[in-house]
Amino acid sequence: MDVSLPADPYHPPASSSALVNGSGWQHLTAPRPTDWERAGQLADDWDFAQDILDPDERSWLRRDGGRVFITLQFPVKGGDADADSWEQRPLGVILQGPRITTVLARELAPLSPFFGQMEHLSSPPESVEILAAILKILAQSYEDALHELNAAIHDNEQQLDWTQSNGDFFTLLEISKSLTRFEVALVGNIATAFKISRLPEIRDDLPATRQIDTALLELQVAHERARVYAGTSTSMMDAYAGMVQNNINHGLKVVTVLAMIFYVPSLLATLYGVNTTLPFQNTHWIFWVIVGLGTSVSVGLTLFFRRKGWI
Repeated sequence: MDVSLPADPYHPPASSSALVNGSGWQHLTAPRPTDWERAGQLADDWDFAQDILDPDERSWLRRDGGRVFITLQFPVKGGDADADSWEQRPLGVILQGPRITTVLARELAPLSPFFGQMEHLSSPPESVEILAAILKILAQSYEDALHELNAAIHDNEQQLDWTQSNGDFFTLLEISKSLTRFEVALVGNIATAFKISRLPEIRDDLPATRQIDTALLELQVAHERARVYAGTSTSMMDAYAGMVQNNINHGLKVVTVLAMIFYVPSLLATLYGVNTTLPFQNTHWIFWVIVGLGTSVSVGLTLFFRRKGWI
């Protein structure tokens, strides 16, 4: 399959490619109007292709006569600079009887093996079976992504236990944002998958119906996991933020206590260090009185604060 990959997912390339399979399946990557028409699609449906080129397009299903237009959101991992960030990219599906068309703005890693396998099949499955397989891949892709994010949460937790650095907090924040995006995207995917399962074309095919129902159940499980993980990451952020604030307060308290302990000896040393006439300055024992008094006060304050648990 000739698939062109844009360097930037937000700006598809000027060229695109299409593959038409003898089973009635065809695939378009970042199509232009000429590619759209050459693939046998109506010019009035070009808005659907433009929707797929928008990375923020949500999941939905619309029937127009004998055609069914579907968009699904697949999870996509961020770049090397932001390895714990995940986003969603839309897949477009046009179902028209025995014919099915898939549309992407750029290649999606979870779908590439499936499309590559489809290309080399001598007798590809029916359109509804292809759609059911896509939903199955969609559910599995979210399961894999959630597994990676859960592992990242545990790794980040261990890092925070040791470092409590700002970088680790920002990593946890990015994980929390990704999980929130997953939670929202899965709601749309579940609603769309449910509508797909109610299509007459699907209900007439028992194996496809079972596969879509299984995929729908897995999407619901993935949504629940995303919700739990998002809550866990948020609770971790709150807990570590509170712990850091508590450590700061404890550090300030210790510094204040130490300052108070050394304040009296410092005050006495300052008073008897001024260049003026002082009581008992000519006696030989006044030095030891001042040292003893300062030490006694410091020791007493130390014992008092230690009993209070402040140091």
